[in-house]
Amino acid sequence: MGKKSFQIIIICCFALISCKRDKWNEPAAVSFVVDINRSPGLSDKLVFSSGKIVFENFSFEGERVQGDDVYFSNSYPSGLSVTFDANNTIGDLDFDIPQGTFTRIQISFSTYGTSSDNHIEMTGVYSTGRGTTFPLKFEYNAKESFSVMAQNTSGSNEIVLNKDTPVKPKIVFDPIYWFQPVSLNLLNNAEVVDINGTSTILINSTTNIDIYNIVVNRVGDGVKIIF
Repeated sequence: MGKKSFQIIIICCFALISCKRDKWNEPAAVSFVVDINRSPGLSDKLVFSSGKIVFENFSFEGERVQGDDVYFSNSYPSGLSVTFDANNTIGDLDFDIPQGTFTRIQISFSTYGTSSDNHIEMTGVYSTGRGTTFPLKFEYNAKESFSVMAQNTSGSNEIVLNKDTPVKPKIVFDPIYWFQPVSLNLLNNAEVVDINGTSTILINSTTNIDIYNIVVNRVGDGVKIIF
């Protein structure tokens, strides 16, 4: 084999390696949806239907079988207010992520605001079981950090991102899990306040504090991210 032929083979090998690397740098479109568990809990007496969360930051850490691992982080200096919605993606949570088979994806984020701001709000309905229902509003005004291992729809940590297949992973908060330790007796005897002319069970750091203290111990947990 001549010297020129040998050089051509080397060049071709480098070209093939380069093409393989470039393939795993091609981006897959990932658009996050943020929602809540809307199923009833506490013996079907409590159900949540709406609310919001304000993000201060959002980071992605992924380990891939092919190509380099992926890490990025976004910050929102003025806060990113997100309304819980099962159908709409969040523009500021749209990302182009290198494709590949991920064996681990860890999503981390923190809430934004001062102690006088609500970082998280949840609104639902509570039935006393005595023929009376009240709107229920939970307000959380402390900073909270979350770190969640993402899963696919089968519950596995292996997640495949493909440049030809946009995905809409869901971040799902679970207020039913948060309220699970709260007794029906506490809720039945909760203080009711007037909010815009409607008698409401308000739970925050100054109203129904006994319930609030139970719930906030679980706020950092019960969050799922499903691809």
